[in-house]
Amino acid sequence: MKKVILISMMLMCAVCSASAQTWRYVNTLYGVNVRDKPGLDGKKKFVLKCNQRVKLLEETKEKFKIDEFEEPWCKIQTEDGASGYVYGVYLSKTLNDAASFRCYEALHPLADWLEELAEEFTATMYIDKDMHNISSFSDESSFSVQGNGIKYIFYPTKDEKTGKTGAYLLGVRIYENHAMPKDFPIKLGDSMEKVRDIFGKPDGDNFYFGDEVIKAYEGFGNVCFVEMVIFERDDSVAGILFRLSPGF
Repeated sequence: MKKVILISMMLMCAVCSASAQTWRYVNTLYGVNVRDKPGLDGKKKFVLKCNQRVKLLEETKEKFKIDEFEEPWCKIQTEDGASGYVYGVYLSKTLNDAASFRCYEALHPLADWLEELAEEFTATMYIDKDMHNISSFSDESSFSVQGNGIKYIFYPTKDEKTGKTGAYLLGVRIYENHAMPKDFPIKLGDSMEKVRDIFGKPDGDNFYFGDEVIKAYEGFGNVCFVEMVIFERDDSVAGILFRLSPGF
């Protein structure tokens, strides 16, 4: 399996049959390894591509926790007859569900990324790590700092216990590609068709900002929602805003 999953598991479990005509779609942008038996110790046989359709043959009765997920292992068969096992989290019932997973996959790490960016300002201002201390979510109370191809958007904070005031980095707007998060799947200048292929339809309503159309996508972050706002011009990505949206 792809990514940062380094643990190995020996699975001694029964499997239950799935409907012979149950189809699943590979949801992860980077593809997923198919193994010869359920478990991370299974030998890698081949790789399934993003959005590839496979037939679900069986899945384990028991679910297994890997990282933040807890899913069964699934025995699948490709349309050309190859078979093997895939961890269930990387299979979706529909293409729309697969796109929603990619929103999660891409946006989930950005809360940590924003926190890392905030560290750049520790020498000049007090950066509050507790989102609960934000004193106002009004745009009128926010302030911004221009960087190299990026605008940092801060909101004031006040710790009720100590009375200490500071700032929380709630979002950034990207103007140049070198400021984008590392390995993010889309860049400025990409077509909106590519954005839709990866992330599906926006979660939020479209509205206009000058000559730009704004389209919003949302996914779970580590401690809150992470919203990606696409600024579209001439059917391409003109800018991207990454913004945290507290879940409280």
